[in-house]
Amino acid sequence: MKQILLISILILILLTSLVKNSTKEIEDKIFTKRENTRLLSTELGNVMLEYNYLSSPERLMKYKLEYFENKLIKKEISKIKKITIENNNLRITNFLGN
Repeated sequence: MKQILLISILILILLTSLVKNSTKEIEDKIFTKRENTRLLSTELGNVMLEYNYLSSPERLMKYKLEYFENKLIKKEISKIKKITIENNNLRITNFLGN
């Protein structure tokens, strides 16, 4: 009877340590995922703030008047060209790829 009790206690101790180790590993993974998510959320918030602040029409008009005065002109996107270098040669194509 004592042997069965002793074996049962040893098995319970072993199972408890296995469960504890598994739980610890899962908690570490959860912590890592939460930290990554927190960092990415902070970065997303900063990027969204920057985008909304810098690209608002009012802000862009203010920058145009402040820094460029009358140097900027409106241009149709179909008239914009793209310059690329291929084999030490310049290649000019339409910006839209047409």
